[in-house]
Amino acid sequence: MGRSKVEAAGPPGSSARLRTEMRSADRFISFMTWGVAAGAILWSLLNATPYVAAHLDPNWQKVAFVLPLVVDLAFVGALRADEIASRHGVSGGAWGIALRLFTGGASVFLNVGHSWQRGDATGVAQHLIAPAILVLVAEGGPVYRRRLAAKLAATAREEAEAAETERQRQEAEAEKRRARQRQEEADRRRQAQEDEDRARAQKAEDEERRLAHDREAEDRRAANQLALARLELEGRRIEAEAAKAPAPGPEPEAPAAAATATPSRPSPPVEALSAPQSAPQPPARPEAAPASAVAAEAPSRPQVTARVPESQTAPARPLADWERPELPAECVPGRRPVLLTDDQVTARIAYGISQGWSQRRIGEFAGRSATAVNRRKKEMEGVA
Repeated sequence: MGRSKVEAAGPPGSSARLRTEMRSADRFISFMTWGVAAGAILWSLLNATPYVAAHLDPNWQKVAFVLPLVVDLAFVGALRADEIASRHGVSGGAWGIALRLFTGGASVFLNVGHSWQRGDATGVAQHLIAPAILVLVAEGGPVYRRRLAAKLAATAREEAEAAETERQRQEAEAEKRRARQRQEEADRRRQAQEDEDRARAQKAEDEERRLAHDREAEDRRAANQLALARLELEGRRIEAEAAKAPAPGPEPEAPAAAATATPSRPSPPVEALSAPQSAPQPPARPEAAPASAVAAEAPSRPQVTARVPESQTAPARPLADWERPELPAECVPGRRPVLLTDDQVTARIAYGISQGWSQRRIGEFAGRSATAVNRRKKEMEGVA
């Protein structure tokens, strides 16, 4: 049972196994010491009591066993104290040594005194064996315990140093792992931040590109509308100049040309064109040719025709959305979708939405793109 406990305590040379072996040896030494002490005391009582009684008064011979008993108990007490001190690695000092030597010598004297007085060397040797064994056991047991304790302490120090080295190694490895984890965490955070910044930059770039595309589209639409407006204005200016230019009238001498003139503009008779009726007729100059002759001499002159109204030559153009007469005043009726203020644009978008127009038609009506109309529509719905 003891061997199995020792083997189960740990590998050979370990402090746990050595401590277990020391406990086992200590128990054995203690058992041996107390067994020898019990036998020595019993032997001393049986051997020293007659010797002491022989030197006492007859009235005190019955208590002769007390002296060897006291000596042996004191000797055993000294042994026990030294045993306890040796377990803790200390010594009893000079008084402890003196106590052991005196009690041990007294026990030897009481056991061999009777044979020594008779000159019995064999008896001296026989009676010396038990106390000598007890003395040797008392002196040898602490030596064993101190050496085992020193060995245990050395093994414990080695294991403590090994454990401290292992602890430092583990702490160093743990610190390296923590540093590596912190570095990995920092790398992950940096990578996440870079990804987030990259995504934010990409989103901002996409938004800027979209806005730029919308602005370009609006600018192109506005430029196209402005070009159309300029062309229309130029056409109207040309029509107005053409309308303001005087139409060529018929020659007085050519009645045929007068006949082809516009019915709404009848040409006066030749007599009325030549002079007023109230003025006297001046005498005709001899060198002047008659008007009919002049007309006859110029047959190659182009014939003047009346100007056909535009409404009769081209079909009527449909009204644009901004030319509708039912538009409210804030929509600026009659103005093309150029150079409009934000309030006028908002009013036109609101009007188009109320009429159920498409976003493209509303954009043409307000001078904005369909995207801008949709964004303005969402803003108006959010405010509502």
